[in-house]
Amino acid sequence: MIYLNMIFTFFKIGLFSFGGGYAILAMIQQEVVIKNAWLTEAEFVQIVAISQMTPGPIAINAATFIGYQKAGILGGLLCTLGVILPSLIIMLLITVSYLKLRKQRWFQMVFKRLRLLSVGLIAAALIMVLGHAVENAFAVIVFAACFIATWRFKLNPFTMLIISAVVGMIFGTA
Repeated sequence: MIYLNMIFTFFKIGLFSFGGGYAILAMIQQEVVIKNAWLTEAEFVQIVAISQMTPGPIAINAATFIGYQKAGILGGLLCTLGVILPSLIIMLLITVSYLKLRKQRWFQMVFKRLRLLSVGLIAAALIMVLGHAVENAFAVIVFAACFIATWRFKLNPFTMLIISAVVGMIFGTA
């Protein structure tokens, strides 16, 4: 019965939590520590710390560690499956719908508008970050050089990240 309860709890967490890994932690804490009493507050804090240190999404890591701590390997697998299953189902439905509707004119228009929306969201994120990232003229010059090099010469963004880090260490001011 614990296995069924664990997969259902983490399915619910995966289905109704929005806002990324750190936002999901509050819901996990509510379900795991307060509602089901599977862990103490101290154990939950330790699992969150371990989840932050291990590679991968914090919510999936936390689900895996909580399941393992409460019910062994099978518990870890079921909690992990429970938290990722809602996203998997939703993406599967979207993909199937897309494949069936992609030639429909109205569907193409919806996706055309969604592309514009995504450009707007990226621009909004850029504007929010830009205010904190631009501290001096040197930062603006490095940003402009990286932007032009990436766009004009099709350089790999990872390469530009390494180059800008080296330039910042050599010529930057603290």
